Formats: sequence, structure tokens, C-alpha cells
Amino acid sequence: MKHVMILLNPAAGKGAARRSLYEIIDELNKRKLYPVVFTTQHRAHAEELIRIHAHRFDLIICCGGDGTLNETINGLMQIEKRPLLGYIPKGTANDFASTLKLTSHTRNMTQRILAFHKFSCDIGQFNERCFTYVAGFGAFTDVSYTTPQNIKNILGRAAYFLEGIKHLPSITSYHLKITYDDQIIEDDFAFGTITNSKSIGGMQSISTKTADLQDGLFEVLLIRLPNNPLDLQAIITALLKQEIHERWMLFFKTNALHIQSKDDLKWTLDGEEGGIQHDVKIENKKKAITFLV
Repeated sequence: MKHVMILLNPAAGKGAARRSLYEIIDELNKRKLYPVVFTTQHRAHAEELIRIHAHRFDLIICCGGDGTLNETINGLMQIEKRPLLGYIPKGTANDFASTLKLTSHTRNMTQRILAFHKFSCDIGQFNERCFTYVAGFGAFTDVSYTTPQNIKNILGRAAYFLEGIKHLPSITSYHLKITYDDQIIEDDFAFGTITNSKSIGGMQSISTKTADLQDGLFEVLLIRLPNNPLDLQAIITALLKQEIHERWMLFFKTNALHIQSKDDLKWTLDGEEGGIQHDVKIENKKKAITFLV
């Protein structure tokens, strides 16, 4: 191991990533590793930097939030020979890090990365883009990127919930045709997630007990539009208990699915804006990226 790239988002976690740089470099230097440091300057910059420079390195250390990691993954998936990836989580929710039990303690996480315990992880392909742990649509899925960054920095996870409350009156449903395996579902849904994680939005997800990041399968959760506040309460209660409410929820596992909608369907990928889509093909790329955990 000779060539190490540090990819750092200086804005992540109230500037926590920026303040972590010395400790990362110090731990690397102790092992006679002298990294090249890149800092992101704008949206999608991490993907660009990875695509252009990653082939020169044996190891990439990504320091930032879930969005920075998503961009890093998208860059790596465009490279034929992918270097090892270490992730030091410095975002707000750090969902993917929670699933892999990664610590946000910089020096400790750097030491763990340099122990070189490899974990080959599934990656989601979403049309032309990729996601690490979740693709979602419908109610509340846009909360993470509509919440102002300064509010996230001050309130942390609570910011997501406060922003979500403002969206309650605008919950709508979408008529979807969903094809997976030998099944076709045609129904109205207000919310959906395709996940490869045990944590969503800083909370344990409904798939905590079944999620396996190496099995080549997604956990898919679809929720129908509640008729009244009591129905909504039943759905929320089931989610908090990590249970499936058979009347309002549909849950299954699959390695690929096709979702079609006549309406504008706004998506998020790993908590970042995924655009408006009418036809989406999602595929699990089994063990596509090797993390050091």
C-alpha cells in the first residue's frame, strides 16, 4: 500500500470533516504513508475528482457525509479497477456508517481503516446513477435536501423531523406499475424506499432484521396513502416498532425492479436529490465496492 487519496468535504458536519484532516494525515504518516488531499468545492465535485484521479491510488479515504460518500461511489463505479475505500463519517445522519458500525471518531476510524479489514458491499444502480444505501420517493423523502444546511448543523437529526412536519399536509399518492422477479404490482403509493441499509434518516429502518449488505438483494418498502389521521398514526406506529402493517405496507426483497409512473415522481438517492423520474430501473450490483471496516 503506497498511494493514498484523501477526499474531504470541508462543509460536512459543522466543519467536523475539515478539522479531522490533521489526525488522518498524522495516522497515515506514522505508517510512512503520505497522502494526496483533495477537497470538494461544489456539488458532484467528489464524483469528478474520483473519476479523474482515483486510478492513481491504492486506497481512498472519504471524509464527509452520506452525500459525499454517494458522489464517491458514483465516481468509483465508473472505474474498471477500483481502489479500496475507507469512510470516515462526518455528516448529520450517517446512515450507511451506522449500518457498518463505523465510528465518527477520526483517529480511531483511521486506525481501523489502516487495519485493512475488507468488506465487499452491494451498490444500487438507479438508471444511470448509483446509490449506496437508499433510493426513495414520496412523502418526506425530499426532507434531507430541502432542510437548510445551517439548520442541519444547529439541530442535527431533529432538523429532519421538524422539516418533515411541514410536509404533512402535502402528502399525495402516485399510481405506479412495479415489476420485479415474476411479479407485477399496480397500485397507489404515497411513499417507497429501496434500501441496502439498517438505518434511514438517522433511525433504524424497518429492514433492520433482514438487511444484508452482501446478499445482492434490496429491501423494498411501499406505503399506501392513509385515509385519515388515525390511519397515518397506525403507519407511524408500525414504522417506529419496525413492523409491517399489512393493510398499508408492502415489503419484499429483490435484486432488481422496474418502477413506472405517469405522474412526476421525485426521487432521492442517499438523501440527495435524485430528480423527477417517470421510468426507473434499479439493479443491485453485488459486492461492487470493497470498504475497509
